[in-house]
This record gives sequence, C-alpha cells and structure tokens, in this order.
Amino acid sequence: MNQTAEHIAIRASSLWHAYREGEWVLKDVSLTIPEGQISIIMGPSGTGKTTLLKLLAGILTPVRGRVEVFHQPIRRETQRRQFSLVGYIPQQLGLVRNLTALQNVLMGSLGRCGHGKALLGIFPRDEIARGREVLELMGISHKTNNKVYQLSGGERQRVAIARTLLQQPRVVIADEFVSDLDLPLALEILGRIRFAAEKEQMTFVLSMHRLGLAREFEQNVLTLNRGEITRGFPRETWPEPLAAEVLQ
Repeated sequence: MNQTAEHIAIRASSLWHAYREGEWVLKDVSLTIPEGQISIIMGPSGTGKTTLLKLLAGILTPVRGRVEVFHQPIRRETQRRQFSLVGYIPQQLGLVRNLTALQNVLMGSLGRCGHGKALLGIFPRDEIARGREVLELMGISHKTNNKVYQLSGGERQRVAIARTLLQQPRVVIADEFVSDLDLPLALEILGRIRFAAEKEQMTFVLSMHRLGLAREFEQNVLTLNRGEITRGFPRETWPEPLAAEVLQ
C-alpha cells in the first residue's frame, strides 16, 4: 500500500532510547502509521513496546531520533499542546475509582473546559451529552452512573476508550489495554475500537503480545523484538508459547 506524505498520521525516524547509558531499549527504530488505520505493535513482554508508545505519544523524549504526528514534532516539552492531537491509554487505564463512568469520561474534555470547573464537577451541557454518546458508542451507557470500582475489567476498558474519544484526538495510542481480558471479550472491545475508528475517523496504535488478538489486523502488524522493529509477526523470533498462540 502506497503511503503518501499527506496520509501519514505518525512518522518515527531513527529512534534510540535507553534508561541507562549504553543499555538500549530501542535501537534505530523507524516506522510510519497511516492515517485512519488500526495498527498493532506486537512483541514479547519486556521488548520495549511501552517505551515506543510513550515516545510516539510524546510522554518520553528519545535519546536520538524524531517523532512527528501529522507533520508536527512530538516531544515531552510540548505535551500540553498535543492534548487535542494524541490520546494515550496506559496499561493501567488511569481511571479514578471513586468517580462514575461518566465523570471519568468527562475528564477527556479538560483541554476544552479547563481544570478549575472540572475540579468542581462543572461541565457544559454539550460535553455531558457528548460523554453519554461515547459511552453508548462503547456499549456501556447502562453503567453511566456506576462508580469505576463497581465495574468489571472489560467495562473499565470501555470507559477508558470513551474518555479518550471525548478528548477528540486525531490519534489514539493504547498500551496492552486488553491484555488481561479473555479472548472473546478482548475481541469484542477491539471490534468496538474498529467501529469507533471508522465513525470518528481516528488513527489507533495498539500494543499487545497476544498473537490471537491480531489476526484481523494482520496486514497492519509491526513486530518489536530486541529493540528493533519489522513489519508482520515472524514466529521464529518469539518464545515458543507466543509462537503457539497464533495457531489457536
């Protein structure tokens, strides 16, 4: 598939990153993510997927290299200005347990509403209406007023996605956020993401290590292994349990 420059959502060029000098987590990683596509970054646990996603989201700054999102340089120093461009869902989701599903989703509108009113729980009516819409889009509108600690793992995943959708970014980056769910539920949530991507015209970048979840996105898979990235998921580079999962 030809990727013209105007249709590239993310471009990473020669990324190197280490947390300790000389111990490279990523080594000369370059990639492009097409606009409007769901791309999967796979690899064994501990191979650097979280580091790569944080670099793409601007949470970390690479030791070397450059990241652009829609031709805008992305780095930690400009993270606040990137709020409407890139949404990030961490592996632990970052939800507030004592707030309701809707209250958590409304946190996605902070960039438009400001933190002062939000701390008082004051949000414009149109933001509240939009928050209810994205909860419905994720199939969890019936839990709008339930507090997060009352929700199941799958329901929390949906709230986290809905919160990011309310942020209205052009790119959503999510780190292993379905890794703890059973396969049928994880596939259902990925289906919701596919629908949201089409409806909201967003680009999604998802990391995962479970091969069975990536089958529907086989053409859009990038494998990260030993700090280097390749297109597709070559089984011969993975530990045996992971290689077997693709056959399930």
